[in-house]
Amino acid sequence: MNQLHTDNMLLERHHQIFIEQTPTAIAMLNKDMVYLAVSKRWLKDFKLEGQDIVGKSHYDVFPEIGDDWKAKHQQCLQGAIDICDEAPFYRKDGSIQWIYWDVRPWYNAEGEIGGLLMHTGDITEKKEKELQQKRVDSILKDTSELARIGTWEMDLHTNEITWSKIIYDIYGVSEDYIPSISTNLEFSKDVQSRALVETAVENLMEKGISVNIEYEIINAVGDLKLVKVIGKVEYIEGVASRLFGIIQDVTRIKESETKLKKAHKELETIFNSKSIALITTDNDGIINRFNSGAEELLGYTSEEVIGKHRPELYLLEEEQEQFRNDMIAQFGGDVTNSNFNYRNENINDTRQWTFKHKNGSMFSTLTSITAINTNEGVNEGFIAVATDISKIKKVKNELRNKNELLNLAEEISLMGHWQWNPIEDIGFWSDNLFALLDYHGEPFTITFGIYFEMVHEDDKELVFEHFEKAKKEKIFGKLTHNIITFSGNLKTIQILANVISNEKGETVEMIGTCQDVTEFKKTEQNLIQAKDNLEIVAKKLASQNKQLADFTHITSHNLRAPVANLNSLMEIYKLSDDEEERLDVFEKFDTVINRLTLTLNTLIEALKTKTGDSKEELEIVNFEKVLENTTQLLSGVILKSNAVVKSDFSQISEIEYNQIYMDSIFLNLIGNAIKYKAKDRTPEIFIKTEVMNGRNIITFKDNGLGIDLERHGHKLFGLNKVFHRHPDAKGVGLFLTKTQVEAMGGTISATSEVNVGTTFTIIF
Repeated sequence: MNQLHTDNMLLERHHQIFIEQTPTAIAMLNKDMVYLAVSKRWLKDFKLEGQDIVGKSHYDVFPEIGDDWKAKHQQCLQGAIDICDEAPFYRKDGSIQWIYWDVRPWYNAEGEIGGLLMHTGDITEKKEKELQQKRVDSILKDTSELARIGTWEMDLHTNEITWSKIIYDIYGVSEDYIPSISTNLEFSKDVQSRALVETAVENLMEKGISVNIEYEIINAVGDLKLVKVIGKVEYIEGVASRLFGIIQDVTRIKESETKLKKAHKELETIFNSKSIALITTDNDGIINRFNSGAEELLGYTSEEVIGKHRPELYLLEEEQEQFRNDMIAQFGGDVTNSNFNYRNENINDTRQWTFKHKNGSMFSTLTSITAINTNEGVNEGFIAVATDISKIKKVKNELRNKNELLNLAEEISLMGHWQWNPIEDIGFWSDNLFALLDYHGEPFTITFGIYFEMVHEDDKELVFEHFEKAKKEKIFGKLTHNIITFSGNLKTIQILANVISNEKGETVEMIGTCQDVTEFKKTEQNLIQAKDNLEIVAKKLASQNKQLADFTHITSHNLRAPVANLNSLMEIYKLSDDEEERLDVFEKFDTVINRLTLTLNTLIEALKTKTGDSKEELEIVNFEKVLENTTQLLSGVILKSNAVVKSDFSQISEIEYNQIYMDSIFLNLIGNAIKYKAKDRTPEIFIKTEVMNGRNIITFKDNGLGIDLERHGHKLFGLNKVFHRHPDAKGVGLFLTKTQVEAMGGTISATSEVNVGTTFTIIF
């Protein structure tokens, strides 16, 4: 056991020395993630030069490592392998370092995981095939388990079998287990394995043929293992006395071989990749390896350059001179010392180089140059890993230009951009967004609470519900609200955003814009107000035009009744032989003519002055006086028809109304009642005012012909619509009456029964 412990310590020390000297970025850690050894390249890549991190915790050295990486490390400590070709590493100083890594466990002599081996590197510092092969071979060698071999023997005189301790462990049985010649058959995995064992045992015991077989077993605890069995016969004086040999658990060895083959395939894939240029030189500086990526990058074939050219073939002289001076300054300290051979130093340098293509074109690359040294520190050449970054530089320049244009566009459009992580409640505002909200100091981290505090009190509920709905439905939409700026000004902003969710469906980020629409909203409000004003004016003009048209109809219609009345009086006058009666009719001529003159003058004055709203010329209208004037105008037709006109104005005797409209309403409704009287009865007209449900109402009830409302109700008040074959029916009276009533804000309706009569109800 002491020897084994010593071997473990020597093995770990060997690993430490190996790791410290390797030119790649490798670190060896124990199970507590404490550094046991690191390479110089590791220190350089992670800006730790001059620091002694051996003995320190990996997480103390890199506090920026998150829980996700720590979880992966724990998985690797359980035997997993974590390989990543490209990932961002967010450093504590705020920078982002893109790296690749290979993290896997290393095993001690007992086959137990002793810790982790980490191999990392900048994505631009690709390693050439040989270093990749050495790195993977070294890692696989260090992670391989020590061979597990046990001895066995069988006394042919007693048939007693003896095992060493390791065999009990291989078969998963306790040490009090008594093995037999059939044990191997019992644990054989399948029929093929048992047949192989039976044949081998038979050949060994009966023919003395040595055994050397591999087959699978399932041990007592259910583990599948591949074992190698070697057996021989020992003869004493020509007589077989015992069988002896070894049993080896080669399961992990086979796994290691499989892993080695896989790693070799991976290295071949890397070296044959056309996306990375790998070029190596010997100790004389002659190119001795030139992969497919280099051929693709530079246009030369490997046959054209290997053994024939130096890297000067595709490098610029001034850049080579600068590299030489930098290396002398780094390792020799004196650039003027021309005798200093920097090529013997352990160079590991990454910088931009300009390459010359075979066709003469120039392009930028990011190239890592690493010295290849022997264990004795003798330089055997260099390896260069190059990546074409001309497109990246072009994209960066375009991105910078676009960012400048974006900033300019934001300033012109009074806009800024923002992003917010709702889980961690961390937000970012662009400089222009801070400026829009009257903040001109150093930008700072924004939380939802800071923003929400600025939201105008009247809009807080709207904003809160909008963000909650966006987080739930993953759609933000448009949000416009008022906000109080840092300087106390009131502004209106409009927010648009995209919602980003993870694989679990959780909202993890919102990215959007914010625009100051204060002036736009003011302009919009002014336009709306102007539009409303124009609509009012348009409605007023339309009303005035309609009223003028109404007065035209009123004039023609209201004059028709008095003229008809004169015709009736004239007919009575001609037919009467009684001088007294004719004198009475003649006196009525005088009254009707006076009334007709008064109507004409009133209408003329109304037409001259009526250019405003019908409600503008209101006056107290007395219903008795209106009825008296109407009966005088219709006295001829009333006498001729013997019509009886009665009224009840006890509840409402007068009302504030347009006098001309009221005269026209009485004239039309009473005139129609007489015009459409029943032939078999004297026309009776009853007019009544009353108050119902707080509204002033007047009704005109007659006993005339009536109207079939089911047939004509939909066109009762239509212009030029008639319902009886009367020679004087024009279809204007009811249309004008309805128009005048509605112009005053009222309504008119009718109930009627054919041959019974009609009642018109006006609600003022």
